Amino acid sequence: MIAHKLLLPMLATLALSACVQVLPISLKETMPMTMSAGTYRPHTLDEYPDFTPEEMGRRMLRLIDSLTYFDELSLARVQEVMRLPLHEMPPGTSHAFGMHLPASDWYYVFDYDDNPLDPDYKGVTYRFNNKKEPADMGPVCAMDYDAYVTALKNMGFQEREDLAQYDALHPYPRPNEQTGLLEPSTPQFRRLPVYFFTRNDVVVQIMRRREADFPNEKLHHACVEKIDVRRFGKG
Repeated sequence: MIAHKLLLPMLATLALSACVQVLPISLKETMPMTMSAGTYRPHTLDEYPDFTPEEMGRRMLRLIDSLTYFDELSLARVQEVMRLPLHEMPPGTSHAFGMHLPASDWYYVFDYDDNPLDPDYKGVTYRFNNKKEPADMGPVCAMDYDAYVTALKNMGFQEREDLAQYDALHPYPRPNEQTGLLEPSTPQFRRLPVYFFTRNDVVVQIMRRREADFPNEKLHHACVEKIDVRRFGKG
């Protein structure tokens, strides 16, 4: 398992901070939605106007914060906190709910996986996809990478740089100045944009991605492409 925007004006920063508060679910809120049957398909804001990308993110953070230990993760807990009309996916070992933003071609999907034959596979994922890549993540980046990190740290999660992952880049061979023969170059290591946060035996993995390739402020603004929750270490 496994990857920043120039400072916003003060008012924008305050608005962002407000949007990521992980508040307890009120007893007056509706109870978990009934599991949906039928063929899975992405929904739209016309059907579920409250299920914006940032609202789904807030619910994901609530779910994470509710897990003191990973064994507390269950379908009942997911239904209670996320309150989504989940679809049971064949062969019955996962449940999903997806949304589509037509104007931007962005899709955002929540998955709960629990295969009794493979307990290591159990976990929840919230991810963003776009069929027209490369794509500007602005429409789904109201809660950006820094907002998620701040929320996790406020919950007591620790960032784990020791879990960082790298891949090796092998430059082209270069001629030896004395012999003229080609010799392999020293490998260069690149940090992957995946970041890990742990609390007890719960690990949160965030895949970071720049908002867009240009202009410069979007190039240096980090959004979240995927957030994944699994068991940390051996059960």
